[in-house]
Amino acid sequence: MKNKKWLLLLIIAFPSLFWLILETSTIQSSKLPYYGPKLSQKAGDTSYYTVNTSFYPLEDKQTTGPSVKAADGAFILSLLHPKYLKETYRLEGFWEYLNYKTEKIAQIPFVFLIPSETDTINIPKDLKEFKPHQNIQFLQWKVSSYDSLWKTYFTEKPYYIDYSFFVLIDGQSHVRGYYDIRYASEMKRLIEEYKHLRLKEEKQKLIESNEIKSRT
Repeated sequence: MKNKKWLLLLIIAFPSLFWLILETSTIQSSKLPYYGPKLSQKAGDTSYYTVNTSFYPLEDKQTTGPSVKAADGAFILSLLHPKYLKETYRLEGFWEYLNYKTEKIAQIPFVFLIPSETDTINIPKDLKEFKPHQNIQFLQWKVSSYDSLWKTYFTEKPYYIDYSFFVLIDGQSHVRGYYDIRYASEMKRLIEEYKHLRLKEEKQKLIESNEIKSRT
């Protein structure tokens, strides 16, 4: 009977505890901007720029089959533009975490988007070593329209953002952050901001779930 009382107390307290964790997080939601052009700004309503988050499986070399959604929630995207394919030094910070701090990024979905030719897929030798990690996946996009897709992720970007930066995408396909992965400090910022975004997404799911239950 005593255990049941504790369980009931936890169930009642959980939403408040979740909110407290979110509000005391080191990163407040107001500090995670929405990048890209504002589509509309009406009183009390703002629509934010969205990007395509469905790509082709790596196994489909012709990129003619159906595309797949990169992730169900927030994820990190690396767009491997052809001119950067051999410049793996741009991933030094990521390498450091992958090799020495794997547990810190084990729950973060990373997507490497590969520009593919019609009959072959060129993945740099070093990047092939990422494949065994379950949270890292390779998807592809056809070369003929790669530049167009690539530019959508950096539309109206700040001047200091380079096209090789990692991009944080939220669950609604909004661009929420850019990171210079040459530096471990940027990896740390990426991890903190991703975790906060996931907290926000889980909080929203909890709110929507409670609204549905209250209506029924």
